Amino acid sequence: MSEVLLKPYVMAKAKEELEAVIGKGKIVEENDLSRLPYLSCIVKETLRIHPPIPLLLPRKVVNQVKLYDYIVPEGTQVLVNVWAIGRDPSIWEDSLEFKPERFQTSGLDVRGQDFELIPFGAGRRICPGLPLAIRMIPMMLGSLLNNFNWNLSNGIEHEELDMAERFGITLQKAKSLCVLVTTVLGFLLLYALIQATFSVFGFGRSKNLPPGPTPFPIIGNLHLLGDQPHQTLTKLAKIHGPIMFLQLGRINTLVISSAAAAKQVLQKQDLAFSIRHIPDAVHAHNHSRGSVAWLPVGTLWRTLRKILKNNIFSGDSLDANQHLRNQKVQELVAYCRKASQSNESVDIGRAAFRTSLNLLSNTVFSKDLTDPFEDSGKEFKEVVGNINLEAGKPNLVDFFPVLKRIDPQGIKRRMTRYFGKVLDIFEELSKERSVMKQDDDVLDKCLKICQEIPDEINRTQIMGMFLDLFVAGTDTTSNTVEWAMAELLLKPYIMAKAKKELEEVIGTGKIIEEKDLLKLPYLWCIVKETLRIHPPIPFLLPRKVENEVKLNDYIVPKGTQVLVNAWAIGRDPSIWEDSLEFKPERFLTSGLEVRGQDFELIPFGAGRRICPGLPLAIRMIPTMLGSLLNCFNWNIDNGIGHEGLDMREKFGLTLQKANPLCVKLFMPFISEVTGMRTRSTLDEVRLPKRLMLTELVEACKVGKPKNLPPGPTPLPIIGSLHLLGDQPHQSLANLAKTHGPIMFLKLGRITTLVISSAAAAKQVLQKQDLAFSNRHIPDALTAHNHSHDSVVWLPVGTRWRTLRKIFNSNIFSTNSLDANQHLRSQKVQELVAYCRRASQCNDPVDIGRAAFRTTLNLLSNTIFSKDLTDPYEDSGKEFRELIGNVMVEAGKPNLVDFFPVLKKIDPQGIRRRMTRHFGKLLQIFEELIQERLALKSLKHDDVLDVCLKINRDNPDEIDQTHLKGMFLDLFVAGTDTTSNSLEWAMTEVLRNPHTMTKAKEELEQVIGKGKIIEEADIMRLPYLSCIVKETLRIHPPVPFLIPRKIEHEVELNGYTVPRDTQVLVNVWAIGRDPTLWEDALDFKPERFMTSGCDVRGQHFELLPFGAGRRICPGLPLAVRMLPVMLGSLLNNFDWSLDAGISPKELDMTEKFGIALQKADPLCAVPKLLN
Repeated sequence: MSEVLLKPYVMAKAKEELEAVIGKGKIVEENDLSRLPYLSCIVKETLRIHPPIPLLLPRKVVNQVKLYDYIVPEGTQVLVNVWAIGRDPSIWEDSLEFKPERFQTSGLDVRGQDFELIPFGAGRRICPGLPLAIRMIPMMLGSLLNNFNWNLSNGIEHEELDMAERFGITLQKAKSLCVLVTTVLGFLLLYALIQATFSVFGFGRSKNLPPGPTPFPIIGNLHLLGDQPHQTLTKLAKIHGPIMFLQLGRINTLVISSAAAAKQVLQKQDLAFSIRHIPDAVHAHNHSRGSVAWLPVGTLWRTLRKILKNNIFSGDSLDANQHLRNQKVQELVAYCRKASQSNESVDIGRAAFRTSLNLLSNTVFSKDLTDPFEDSGKEFKEVVGNINLEAGKPNLVDFFPVLKRIDPQGIKRRMTRYFGKVLDIFEELSKERSVMKQDDDVLDKCLKICQEIPDEINRTQIMGMFLDLFVAGTDTTSNTVEWAMAELLLKPYIMAKAKKELEEVIGTGKIIEEKDLLKLPYLWCIVKETLRIHPPIPFLLPRKVENEVKLNDYIVPKGTQVLVNAWAIGRDPSIWEDSLEFKPERFLTSGLEVRGQDFELIPFGAGRRICPGLPLAIRMIPTMLGSLLNCFNWNIDNGIGHEGLDMREKFGLTLQKANPLCVKLFMPFISEVTGMRTRSTLDEVRLPKRLMLTELVEACKVGKPKNLPPGPTPLPIIGSLHLLGDQPHQSLANLAKTHGPIMFLKLGRITTLVISSAAAAKQVLQKQDLAFSNRHIPDALTAHNHSHDSVVWLPVGTRWRTLRKIFNSNIFSTNSLDANQHLRSQKVQELVAYCRRASQCNDPVDIGRAAFRTTLNLLSNTIFSKDLTDPYEDSGKEFRELIGNVMVEAGKPNLVDFFPVLKKIDPQGIRRRMTRHFGKLLQIFEELIQERLALKSLKHDDVLDVCLKINRDNPDEIDQTHLKGMFLDLFVAGTDTTSNSLEWAMTEVLRNPHTMTKAKEELEQVIGKGKIIEEADIMRLPYLSCIVKETLRIHPPVPFLIPRKIEHEVELNGYTVPRDTQVLVNVWAIGRDPTLWEDALDFKPERFMTSGCDVRGQHFELLPFGAGRRICPGLPLAVRMLPVMLGSLLNNFDWSLDAGISPKELDMTEKFGIALQKADPLCAVPKLLN
């Protein structure tokens, strides 16, 4: 319970599961436990990090024992420190973090079989009570979570929860956990009960009250609110109507949930409903007495409102400081650009908050309150976020005013602390101004007004006004930008449409000016749709009727609190078609606005108490959002798919995103190179003018041969770089449709030939193979001098032949492959066993990651006679990420590859990162070699032994550096490409159920259901082979193959190709060529049933492994491994998609690198065959 209170998102996720499986408010039964996997994960994670008996029960050796070559004397006490094992960073990633999710893809259990997790011990002395414990713990925990909402007592924050341990034979919490159960008001003192009871039953219920749910004694309808009151009250309004009356403790409450009723309250009877119902939290620091948001309509309210309107939010004031807003948006874009160059993710809400904060602070105080390029505004954002959260949190005092002095939940105490922090900042700035020159900003004007009319307004009230301004003006704006970006990432086609409008009207890469907004109707529609579905303040600010009021023939009693549920109105299906769908297009033909005249859309309220900051908000939100969209391309961080984006809300006075939106971004390539549209990478590294001059001079020197192949006209300096985009294989395939299958481009300083047809590929890879056999080496591959030792990158010559011979004779020859066939079979069995364990827990399997571990261990056993990762765990994650990073960096567009003059600068840091990645891998290989050399007497007869023997016999031909380079090639090329191909194959068969059915039928008939596929079976499984071929056709592992280079001028099909030209063979385009393949974009394995087409480099329609002398040496292994792994997975399990995704919803987006990965990893749930 301590851990879930410390991690509210874990509690929320558990409660969601419980509600979905059991139903909210029910007791968990033992037979429910198998259907509650996340609850089980919480229990396992608790037992991992807080084992009941940290040292287990002590053991003793009766006689002397040998353990790992050590002698343990007779009588020695033995302590097994399961506390340490459960926190071992070599076993557990983020070992000190409470992360139940780690068990969702793991088969680990607490029953004594998995020694990473032995809270109950293991062996013959395992705790006999284990079977009872694993029933009781989840039942008790689940029942508590499912029946109540929980808060820490005494106003303690989550971060303040004391997690100290008290050591004993069992491990206790040093300080007992005391919590408040908010759904049952057990805290009420006897006095409060008596007072409330008399008051409730002494107050006669008016005959004409609006309809509503029947209240309970004392608590009224409080039990119905839940942790998302805006959603709960929306559901209740469907039963009781849009004008609904509730008794919340002692407080009469009117909830308005329709546009028509809102119009009555906010416009037609505005005066009667204009007073505020003030939450107790807002009384902290007497803020309600000096706040334009909370003051009653009167002289002081009008004075403060006038100051806001005349000095900040008037048209003239906003126009006058438009340059300030533009400057702050430029800083936001610069911050994001900096993140993109470091490949770091951006927390959108936090970045937008800093921008809004500095805009307001410059307007008011003529200075930034946070560094726009750092996270120094984090504390201020948290304080403002906490203020809004506390102000919107259900507070016992607000429902039972008799508890005001007690403040049982500590909300007012915390609010006093938060208000104090902000007011101290304002006071310091005010004092600072009194001894400095005037800046003629809002602070100067306000201080002057105080001096002129001290009887009407004082400094305290001015500070309260600033507090309103910063709290309301920062969090609401940043929340809206964050929600808008989340919706656009969830709907890529809407983002694409917005970016197209921006490009046509403004030009890609430019900052949006406020004067541009009228020319961007679709951007406006996105902002309106965001405000419709995610209003900043879901209930607006609460109002109160001072005197009894008649509303639509109902009587609303005096003192009633009034909540206008703008969240419900924005999702009302009687007003909005497809009301829960994000569809900006609905506003293209609608005149609806957010300015308080159209009551279907009132995110800022309406009437005399409409939000005074509206004029600024409708300038800032589209300007920030549009600039972010126009200057960058965006991806969701951590490999989350679009459908996996968490859209849960965090309720407070403002509506925040429960999980902050963190995204990766990158600039459109033209801005990387030229600075024509945004401040470019070249500007960031302060490129010396001499280098730019060199580029210009060299570019002008190059004469254009008469017979060059056709291609797009290059721009000065950058050539055709701007055409590449973020998916170059797709961009060049599209260009080839215009310019032909032999296409010539200038990419910066590099002349490039792109081959996009089978016939042209045959010329390059077979008929003129020798002329095209050298490599164009990306700068990244020169890290650690790898290109000097790599069979992939070396030029054809003596050393290349020596290394190639080692590959062909010792690893990939038929005899070698046949000899270690048992190894591959064993590794596939381990893969199936891993999936079987996952199926027993109903856990999804990350197919790519599981295939990677299998391939990695196969190679490591072949070379080193040992596993490099546990086949049943995710311990190979770091190795996979390392190899994935190598592939991504190697395939990433690199300025140095296009402008070699930048080599020494390495402006994007790609070579520096590659040096780090290579270094880690080479260090692993070095340790394995040295370990083997130390075991002189032992022979393993593996590849390492053979290679070391060759090194001893021919030290002049090959040394250990060459061997490590060869191993690096083998592991990088052999693991990621194989696992990617298997992942794509599984994706396609899941997406095409008829293909899976056909494959399973073939496997059952030929092999027998539930058996492992052997390599000898492949020849008898033609349809399975067709699936593999079709996968390699449509998803080739390396979309451009490895780039080649011609050393001398060459003639090709009547064209002249200049010397030093880079040659890219676009096998991705060839595999989708509609002149070669019928229904080229459809996955149809049947096309190969009557075709003799093969992948071994003889058929140029299908050459995923290349062809000619530089064909991939690992091909013989790949064509054995892929069908064996795929067939075994299909033949042993039924597969379904995780999280209820339908096959057609599968995200097929590609992630470009030198290898082609699936952008969103495939997670599928295996089910054992009956």
